Amino acid sequence: MAQRAAADQLGISERTLLRWRTAGFLKLGVHYRRKFPAPNSPLLYQLELCERAMIQACARDARTLELVGA
Repeated sequence: MAQRAAADQLGISERTLLRWRTAGFLKLGVHYRRKFPAPNSPLLYQLELCERAMIQACARDARTLELVGA
């Protein structure tokens, strides 16, 4: 699913998807991939896996959330 549609389905902004990718909550090749191999190619998301990652992130202790990817 395309980025804008995925954000709408998850009830979040496209910017939040970017933050989750940057923070390491969403992994390339697992939660999302490029439509084509080019670096500027649009991102496609696996909605069910993104939703699971979102639920797991919300269930974590707030004191440890900033340690993801460290």
